[in-house]
Amino acid sequence: MIAANTIVGGRYRVTKPLGGGGMKLVYLAEDLRLAARPCALAEMVDSFTSPETQKQAIAAFQREADMLAQLSNEHIPRVFDRFSDQNRHYLVMEYIDGITLEQKLKDAGGKLPESEVIDVALQVLDTLEYLHNLQPPVIYRDLKPSNVMLTPSGQVKLIDFGIARLFQPLSNATMIGTQGYAPPEQYRGKVESRSDLYALGATMHHALSGRDPALEPPFSSPPLRSLCPDATPALCELVDQALKYDVVLRMADAAEFRQRLMAIKSGTPIAMPPRSSSPAAAARPQLKLPLTGVKSKEQQASAPTMLSNAIDTECPRCGRGIPVDSNYCSFCAADVTGRLRMPAVDRGAHPEAQTIVLDEVASPGDFPGPIFHERRRRRRPARLMALVIGGFFLMGYLIFHSSQPQPSDGDTGPDYGGAPAAPDGGAPDASEPAHTEPREVALRQALNAQGYASVHFKMDGDTIILWGTVPTEADRLMVQTQIFLVARIFSIEDHLQVQDTFAEP
Repeated sequence: MIAANTIVGGRYRVTKPLGGGGMKLVYLAEDLRLAARPCALAEMVDSFTSPETQKQAIAAFQREADMLAQLSNEHIPRVFDRFSDQNRHYLVMEYIDGITLEQKLKDAGGKLPESEVIDVALQVLDTLEYLHNLQPPVIYRDLKPSNVMLTPSGQVKLIDFGIARLFQPLSNATMIGTQGYAPPEQYRGKVESRSDLYALGATMHHALSGRDPALEPPFSSPPLRSLCPDATPALCELVDQALKYDVVLRMADAAEFRQRLMAIKSGTPIAMPPRSSSPAAAARPQLKLPLTGVKSKEQQASAPTMLSNAIDTECPRCGRGIPVDSNYCSFCAADVTGRLRMPAVDRGAHPEAQTIVLDEVASPGDFPGPIFHERRRRRRPARLMALVIGGFFLMGYLIFHSSQPQPSDGDTGPDYGGAPAAPDGGAPDASEPAHTEPREVALRQALNAQGYASVHFKMDGDTIILWGTVPTEADRLMVQTQIFLVARIFSIEDHLQVQDTFAEP
């Protein structure tokens, strides 16, 4: 916490804290170079132990801050400055004098009149339409009442574009979205413009009904008309469509959402044809997960959702693939807490964040059953084909290496027991470099998905250098096959160590 009257960056004098928590705090400050102009000073603290990781995060912070500084819309606070001081990073923004929609709802007893909700939503849609039409489009990702500011004149400002997520000390997760407002696809790390429309629908549903979705199971919002029987039917239909589980069933874009909302406000709603979808998808129920330990409204007010990009694993009850950090299966609702664990990550910065990762939902009676077993049978030809291709690849690999000059008497050849030596002849380096090239990222994901997290690699031109451990020689072959199929690389420098997990100690 920065004390009052502290001067930060040699320019900004802190007046008082405005809010925030965890690793990000926002202060009211005065710009001493510009006649003590008030501004909002956001301080973000990182806890990286790796200088290289910190360097990459700072570079990403600078790029994203520069992008935000270029935005020009009356509903987006302007960005004036950004700078870093060791592990503290600052973003200087326009100060907005007002209250959040969350506070407005509290002051009003939990919900707002229909006309006021429509006015706020129209201004939000004006902002989303601007952001989504940029090249490339900007997806807001975290629309919720606490991020919507209302000035005394009634103007809406969207705050907190989530730049603090860049300093999260988590290897497999990012801070994007909030439980109850984030759409299903965002839990799987896939967002598009209609993801923001879902969050707006959840915000409107909350403001009209008084039902806070952050305190309920995800994707369980009942039809708005059932909670607000006196609400305009067309408005209820519009909000319910924005909250559709399947993204293709929502409105096409913010422009359509705004057009229909303006028609409702004027009393001449537009009849829109239903969007095409398969009958199974249209009839598919939304699964209510048996969530426990629901937090209080104060705890959930700004609690973020930790979204994992970890690999999938099988549910112990129904066998369907679910992310390894799930607490509940999104198909059969089985409690998998304690059975499935994601790779160790540091959650100390946000212990209150609850992870619920969902995939497409099926009716409870579908699994386990014939569909699952049929899908498993369909996997077998693919596996057989992979083995055949791997066999051909191994033959080519052996022929290629047999044609190479053999080592001299004093040369023992490569050391297959560890990491490759450094190019300058220094000590071996067992750490895997960060992968940024698409082929490297795809190969890392493929190896993780096959259970070869202990296999490490780096690309040196058109050659891949391998090190680490595999259980058997067959696994070594499978790793080489993945390199051939995913990265399309034939030259391999293999330093893998085979450790037979079934051998006697």
